[in-house]
Formats: sequence, structure tokens, C-alpha cells
Amino acid sequence: MHACMEHSGVALSSVDAVVTGNIDGFEGTVLGAKHLTRLLGLGPHVPVIVINTGGTTGGNLMQVAARMVRAGTHRRVLCLGGPTFYGSSDLQSAINTNSPMIIEQPLGMGAYHMGAFAASAYQQRYGLTVEDLATVVVSDHTKAARNPFAHLRYQVTPEDVINGRRLSSPLTMPMVCPVSVSAVAMLVSTPDDDDVTTTPALIRAMGMSADPYLGGGKGDFSQITNLANLARRVYAQADIREPLDDFDAVEIFAPYAHMQPMQLEALGFAPFGGGVDLIRSGATDAGGVLPTNMSGGPKCTNAGVAGELAPYAYAALQVMGDAPEEVQVPGARRSLGHGTGGTFFQFDNLAIFETYGSK
Repeated sequence: MHACMEHSGVALSSVDAVVTGNIDGFEGTVLGAKHLTRLLGLGPHVPVIVINTGGTTGGNLMQVAARMVRAGTHRRVLCLGGPTFYGSSDLQSAINTNSPMIIEQPLGMGAYHMGAFAASAYQQRYGLTVEDLATVVVSDHTKAARNPFAHLRYQVTPEDVINGRRLSSPLTMPMVCPVSVSAVAMLVSTPDDDDVTTTPALIRAMGMSADPYLGGGKGDFSQITNLANLARRVYAQADIREPLDDFDAVEIFAPYAHMQPMQLEALGFAPFGGGVDLIRSGATDAGGVLPTNMSGGPKCTNAGVAGELAPYAYAALQVMGDAPEEVQVPGARRSLGHGTGGTFFQFDNLAIFETYGSK
């Protein structure tokens, strides 16, 4: 938080409200509201809004704050994404309860199994191989090795990924996000806030969407149709017509290796089934036409609410020109931030950032 305020040049005492998030099962829902303002030295009269939307909580923090500012009820709202997994004694058991208790938990399904649904469907429909999945993981680790804020800052080989501990076919442990501890903060303010001393990022468009909760309600696990529908709506707000040409940097929340190519397809950057080819082409690497997850993404840093807010922070920093030097996309003017969560990752949020004053 202090680093965020220092970066903005705005005094902490001028913040009108705080938006934070807690996820049931990991921490008390009202924990932040009871203690946060006192711990931060904000005093007892600053309102704290606590968001709890499961895995999408982090991404929704910024969207709630932006709506508060746009409504004119607040001028400066601080978003705080905390380390959700800090202190959990049996984290995997807690995550596994995400499976619907009446229908799907009795089948023995846990988080890995639910993640593998889409991987298996995509594999069957489009011929995805473990070598393809390894390509995604190697790419993310290569990027994370350059990011001073990433947690897993080491490179891996395809063999490391393929021969990793098997979880749920076709997934191995290196194909799945780690558990780590971090915190992320963003300040959302009005466009005419002259006290901000850095180049602001304009939130040009944003949105949220949801799909059926139960796995049986999803029509097709090989395509992320909910995200595709959301992308069309958000793109229309910002007049995005050629996604591959219109974005300079993209940060998507892809905790499983197969999710990144599927999300790139849903976002219109590749045809369905063509996401892996896009990654293999080098288009998503530094210097490519679509630098994607230059941070290394959640497969190298994942701290719950903080991890879900991180794509928005990185996307905003890219168009501000203030991302870590090692991962900054030169001349980035428009970026895309994405978050997802849910039993089968059926909830999504998106935001488009632009350098303030750009056209």
C-alpha cells in the first residue's frame, strides 16, 4: 500500500474509501473491514467495502472502486488485495471444497480434477499434447525469471514439466499455479486528479460475467464461451475491432497451463484451437505482436486475492510506462487485464487500460 501511494504521489490521508477482499473458507469475510483502517493508519471514519466473489474477488476490487469513482460518490478509492493463502493450515482441502457439495463433491472431485476437465476436453477436440502444455509453462517461467516481483524466478525445461508429479490427467504439478504470499494495491481516482504525479492509466472499458455454477450446466469445456461473450461486450465499449493489432500488452489469469491458449482464443487473439500455435510462434513473448503475461502470470506467483488483482496492476503499469524495467513493453499504450475464478472458472472480469490522453 505504501509503495502504491508513493508511486501515485497522493497522500494516504486523502483516500475516500478502501475496497478490499476476503474469500470464505480461507479467512473471515469481515476481517479486513474490522481491522484494516486501523492497521493502515487511516482512522475510524474511512469506509471499507469488503468484496467476496470467490476466485474473482481480486479482479472485482478494481471494478467496484472504478464504479464508485464514476458514480461521483468518491474521488479516490484504494484497492487492496491481500495474501489470501497466508496462514492456511490445509490449503488444498479448503480449495477442494469449491466443488459443489451436493452433486460433485461426493464423486471425490477436487480443484485439480475440475481444472483438468477443460484440459481433457481441449485435448480431445483440438489435439492438445503434453508438449504443448510444457511450451506454455516454459514460456511463463522464462518471463517470470526477468520479473523482480515474481515468486518462482527459475526457468524450467519441457522435460521438467512433462515429467513432473502427475495430478489429474493431463496435468502435472509444474502445469498448475503455486501457492505464495504477496499483496497488491491500486489507487483509482478521477481523471482530473492533478495531485497524481505519475502518468495515469485510463480505465477505458470493463465488465464482469458469469456462467452456470454446476459443471453439468456448461455446454462445452473445450471453449471458454463465457469469456468470449464478455470480451465482445467490453471490446465494443472501447471500439476494439482487431484485438491482435489493438493491444500492446495483455495480462490474463491462467493458473493452469491449458487455460492460457484457451483464454487467448476466447479473447479473439487466435481462432479456437489456435492458441498454442500463437504461443509457439513467439507472438506472446517480449518483442512479439502480443506480449502476454510478461509478469510470468499466476503459474509463477499466486496469492489469492492479490494474485487476481495483479493482472490489472501489471496491465495498468504497462501503459503508465512504470512496469518493472525487465518486463516493460516499450511504448505500450493500450493493455488488457483479466481475472477468472469459480468451480470451473466460469466467472470472468476484464478491463482495458490506455495511457491517459491517448486515442
